Amino acid sequence: MTLRSKINWLVSINIIFVLVLLLSSVSYMIIESTFRETGERALVVAKTVASLPQIVQAFDKKNPSQSIQPLAEGIRKNTGAEFIVVSNMDLIRYSHPNPDNIGKRMVGEDNDAVLKGQDSITSAKGTLGYSLRGKAPVIDSNNNQIGVVSTGFLVRNIWSSLYSMLLKVIAIGIIALLFGLVGAYFLSMHIKKQIFNMEPHEIAFATQEQAAILEAIREGIIAVNSSGCIVSCNREAKKMLGMEEVDLIGKELSSVFPSTRLPEVLKDGIPQYDQSMIVGNTLVITNRVPVFLGGRVIGAVATFRDKLQLDHMDERLADIGRYVDTLRSQRHEFMNKLHLISGLIQMSEYETAKEVIEEVNEEHHNAIQYYMARVRDSAIVGILVGKTHLAGELGIKLSILPESYISERCPHREIVVTILGNTIENAFEAIRLSDVKIPYPAVTVFMKEEAGHLIIRIRDNGPGVDPSVKKHLFEDGATTKGKGRGFGLWLISRLIFNVGGTVTCDSSSEGTLMSISLPTGRGN
Repeated sequence: MTLRSKINWLVSINIIFVLVLLLSSVSYMIIESTFRETGERALVVAKTVASLPQIVQAFDKKNPSQSIQPLAEGIRKNTGAEFIVVSNMDLIRYSHPNPDNIGKRMVGEDNDAVLKGQDSITSAKGTLGYSLRGKAPVIDSNNNQIGVVSTGFLVRNIWSSLYSMLLKVIAIGIIALLFGLVGAYFLSMHIKKQIFNMEPHEIAFATQEQAAILEAIREGIIAVNSSGCIVSCNREAKKMLGMEEVDLIGKELSSVFPSTRLPEVLKDGIPQYDQSMIVGNTLVITNRVPVFLGGRVIGAVATFRDKLQLDHMDERLADIGRYVDTLRSQRHEFMNKLHLISGLIQMSEYETAKEVIEEVNEEHHNAIQYYMARVRDSAIVGILVGKTHLAGELGIKLSILPESYISERCPHREIVVTILGNTIENAFEAIRLSDVKIPYPAVTVFMKEEAGHLIIRIRDNGPGVDPSVKKHLFEDGATTKGKGRGFGLWLISRLIFNVGGTVTCDSSSEGTLMSISLPTGRGN
């Protein structure tokens, strides 16, 4: 059953139940009131007739019915009663709507109270049918009871008068029911529209799916309503805020995150993209977007990502670009050698071609053997070999000091690869872009595990670091290379500090020495 059907049925059943209860109560009160008023009316007529002097005096006559019958019938017709019966203490009738019953005994067995001089309202079956009766004693001038007056209204006639009234009540109930059904129809339609015509199980699935997506995203996400209260917050956002064990839903964002600028977005409705800010102890890049419904702002969403991760990703992409350049330089170098060998073969200089081939093979083999003797980790060897070929193309000598030694599994391998790739590339650029010609450009690398630390030193004989950026060398954006550069050393410093390492830079006009120490957690 659809949600609309459930709403329609539920509202309809509730309306029907309430209407039945209400109409039953009203009908009962109308019936009870009508019968009570009719009984009281019958008693009033009976008491009125019993108090008439003509009635009292007629009891002293030889034939009381001759005086009482016309008088009682006249009153009966004027009051609308079904019968007015006057009798003596033996219940012998002196009047009756049917003259044939005059002189006969009253029936009904409901005269005990009135024979004792008490007024009464009773119901009983008489010669005319079941009736509601009012009975009053007839008292003479000596205050003695001499007779009884019984006034009655037939029950079937009372019900006949009630039917039209009850039909009106039922008609009003039916109209109310129709209005309720129409209201239920429009209510269900409005509710379905508010929930985008989705069924409850679809909403539940979408909610669970959204929660799963939010938790799977590596970005922190916080959503607030128009009042600035948090309505959604994923695990990554809690982690950055340092509140992983706290339930933030329903809390004021300003009390949780005082430096947030989401209230500005709620107020202005203008999105803010790629903004830098501090969340907890993390520098992040954040986007803030308002949420609109019906042309008005009903909330806002902020997403933020650790800038270190983004910069790390940029650096990895840059490394890939450098690897491509290295491969291109190697290809260019080997193509030259191949062209040389091809020319020698065409000139039938086979011995010379053989010598060139052996020289190239030996050179490549010796380079790899040289590095492998000191660095057992293939990933580190790979980047050093690549940088060596690039250095050869640039006319720079890249060498690893003989004292260096790295085990087969280098501690902090990815960080070391990033450090080597970035710092060696910086050294190459410093030498290549130097305004002063350097006779023998060279870059040396030293790596070794000593006393629980991995020591890395990269030295070049370039012009040194520009004094304008030397004090801010490890800050984001510190560079003389132009806009969009200067995050490499900042990235390296963050990676090093995150694992508890240190980095220093000693620079002069004779060159630059970059020293890095990374804790390995193990002895020599």
